[in-house]
Amino acid sequence: MDYLKDLIAGNQDQEHIHQKFVKYSKGAFSGPAITVKKTGTSYKINGTHEYADALAGLIFRNSQDKIKVSGNIFSKSEIKTELASKSKKRMGVYNTEIKGEADAATLLNLYERARDTAFYLDIESGKAKLKTKKKPPRPGSGGDDEFCTASIDASLGDALAKDICFDCQNKDYKELSITHLFQINEIVIPEEYKSDAAKARLYAKRKGTVKRKVEIDGVATETEKPLLV
Repeated sequence: MDYLKDLIAGNQDQEHIHQKFVKYSKGAFSGPAITVKKTGTSYKINGTHEYADALAGLIFRNSQDKIKVSGNIFSKSEIKTELASKSKKRMGVYNTEIKGEADAATLLNLYERARDTAFYLDIESGKAKLKTKKKPPRPGSGGDDEFCTASIDASLGDALAKDICFDCQNKDYKELSITHLFQINEIVIPEEYKSDAAKARLYAKRKGTVKRKVEIDGVATETEKPLLV
């Protein structure tokens, strides 16, 4: 699920946010990154894998027509949908392949009730197209700035600003880029899990900071927030 708004706003004590950080040890890590360019009557977007969910949600929330979808959903619990063509479980994670066409409300319902998931989907609606790679990047492989690409009609500019650039003052831009840096200074392990290495990794919280850099038409601003997830 898209989680950055809650993370930056300080509403961090949520399980779906915690799950995004289980993979992190102590150190500095490049986080989600996205670039948006306005060209004529549309926005062209490139982003890392973390933005695949946010862009899928944006399209589902702002579409009225039928939507074509295909790709993979990765989740801890089994996904139930008529669009599923195949599902397999490996190392505690379900990989559900979906393909077909559905109305926006059906897809939005699936998206909103599946909080512990990653949606890596190709999506086509009347006003937006999204393409993503279908497998999560390998840990330590670095950020892929073109993991997902999208073309979104200019009429959805307000929705794009609300979901992606929620803390930007300038909503009328030609080019926007956002990057994040996670600094993990401490691994906080609950007392009851300190003798169990596997559970300690799963239930420990990562404490540090998140730096968010927003650059709009060449003007950059940077904010830093505490992190405990």
